[in-house]
Amino acid sequence: MNLIDLGLTNELTAYLKDNKLSSFSVGRVTQGAPRKYVVSDGDNEYDAEITGNLRYSANSRADFPAVGDWVTMTIF
Repeated sequence: MNLIDLGLTNELTAYLKDNKLSSFSVGRVTQGAPRKYVVSDGDNEYDAEITGNLRYSANSRADFPAVGDWVTMTIF
């Protein structure tokens, strides 16, 4: 499986480039809970969590990623 199999489109790739997000890894949320997620990059699955400003500035659950959303991530 790869990102194209997960649904990555040319439009999303262009968006990432246009918004200078190409230095981040991209993945798709495959499982989600209020603070913990599983994100796939097509080759691997990663346990993920929201960090930084989003965690504190979100007004509701709708502000967080949901299953099927594309996210940019830093892999440690």
